Parts: sequence; structure tokens; C-alpha cells
Amino acid sequence: MSNEHQLLLMPPNWIGDVVMAQPAMSAIATHYRMHHEHCRITLCGRSWLKELLPWLNIKGAEYASDIPAADTAYLFPNSFRVAWQCKRAGVKKIIGYRGQWRSLLLSQPVRHRIDTRTDHHRLFHLDLARQTGITTGSDRVELSVPENGLELGRAAIEKHGMNPERTISVAPGAQFGGAKCYPSDGFRAVVHALAEKGWQPLILGMQEDRNVAESILEGIGSPAWNAAGETALSEALQLIAASKLMLCNDSGLMHVAAGLGIPTVAPFGATDPERTSPSGDKVAILYEPADCSPCLQRECSVPGHPCMANIPPQTLTDACLNMLEH
Repeated sequence: MSNEHQLLLMPPNWIGDVVMAQPAMSAIATHYRMHHEHCRITLCGRSWLKELLPWLNIKGAEYASDIPAADTAYLFPNSFRVAWQCKRAGVKKIIGYRGQWRSLLLSQPVRHRIDTRTDHHRLFHLDLARQTGITTGSDRVELSVPENGLELGRAAIEKHGMNPERTISVAPGAQFGGAKCYPSDGFRAVVHALAEKGWQPLILGMQEDRNVAESILEGIGSPAWNAAGETALSEALQLIAASKLMLCNDSGLMHVAAGLGIPTVAPFGATDPERTSPSGDKVAILYEPADCSPCLQRECSVPGHPCMANIPPQTLTDACLNMLEH
């Protein structure tokens, strides 16, 4: 048994994909901690990963902006580049799926047994661990709120004149593209209907979502906060943890909310819930596919965005109220 083993986890490149890889990363970390007296676990990736990591429930894991010369690395991205970077950094054993002309760079090339065109992405990530002899449990995502995270979220809500016991988070954007997005006038109808029932909307998103958020909240008859573009990722996560509901598109924040056990309502259209639905006990997925669904395109090319038009605002409103009132 070695004195210390340095395990490197290279997560996927999008927030939602990182959350879907959480069960696999947790299983790998647990395995190496069990088999090495001292195991240092490092996650390396995009800068926002540092803010997300405390929520990923991977005991003892640390963030690094640069790839360390680790003993073992698990690569969740499928690119040649990440394998080459690990090789150059001096990683001793590199494990990842074959393909992208990178098999010669991998110490252990793993074959593809799960087809992400039909199967869930969580299973694809878990199979990387399973094919290297690691025992995994369920594919359930289990995130955790860092110390003081909930308190900080509630305090921020109260600072903006809102009641945390009546606050609902709304995320009308999606980084991948507009094809995933429910129409803003539909979000407006739902949010206003919920406000009439005494619920107070908090809009989350990027700076580019701010104008849409303003249009959604225009004329709202309850306390509200347009936080789009105002929060760091860590602050947005705190606000989600302190909310009573998340209403959102298929997005990274959807996966976070569901993984935290926050009641989550999400319309799907361009993407397939069989492949990317969130993991959680309190999830309502609305999917009324059009003939072109799931197109997996960034932007809709069909007049009227039929996959989203098939989901009336009243249906979304009812799903939210069912979550909030039970």
C-alpha cells in the first residue's frame, strides 16, 4: 500500500454534464480512498469548477487550475486535447474512453458500451468507472450544500425584500442555445400566475438573460428579484438551495437543483429526457415532442418552435403548483 496516491479527475466541460458525472466521480474517489492510506483527489477543469466543487459531495477533493503530475487520471471529456495535456503533465496512468485518435496516449483505453444517443449520460460516465473494476451504486446524483450555503442564500433573498419561504427560482436561459428555451412570454405567464398565488420569483442566469428576465417580471404584483448577471456561480447555487422550487429549461442549473433535492420543473423539447433528465426525487419533466424532437440543435429552425408550443403555460403552472402545494 503506497504512502500517497494522487488521483486526478478531469470532469466534463459543462455544468450539467459535471453533475451527471457526479455519481461516477464519487464512486471513483471512494474506491481510491479505500485502497490507499493517503489519497489526494484533485479535480481540474474550467475556472467555474472551483465554485461548483464544494457542492459535488466528493469528500476531500480539491480544485486545480493546472493539471498535476498525478498517479492516476480519469478523463471524462472525450477529446484528444485533454489526453495530450495529461500526458505532457506527467500523469502516470491515464484512463478514458478510446476514440478521437487518443488511444495511444491512454494507459487504459476503455471501449464504449453505453450509447449516449439512446442511453442516459449518467450511465455513460458510470460505465467508465465500472470497466476499470470499480463498484458503483445507483446512478443517483447526490449533491450537498456547503457549510453556511443555505444561510447565505436566505440572507441574500431577504436583503432583496423577499421571503425565502415563498421564493421560487426561475432560470429562463440555457447556455447550449435557444432551441432548449421555453418562450419568454410563456415563462412570463407562468411566473405571473404563481405570483398571484403568493410566490415570489427570483430570476437566475447570465448577463445575456437579463433583458428576458426583465420582460418576464414586468408588472409583477409581488416582490421579485432579477439576479441574472448579478451573481457568481457560487451565489447562484446558494440561492437555488434556499428556494422552494426551480423552474427552468434543460440546463446546468436544472441538474444542480434536482441534485440538491429542490423541486424542479423543466420543459424539454430539443433534447431527450431519456438521455439528459435530471436526477432527483422531486422532478417534473414536461415533454410533448414535435415531429422534429429531439433535434439536439442549438437553435430551432422550425417556425413556431413546436416542441415548446406543445407545452401550454397552464400546464407548466399546474406542475409548479403541484410541487409547491404537496
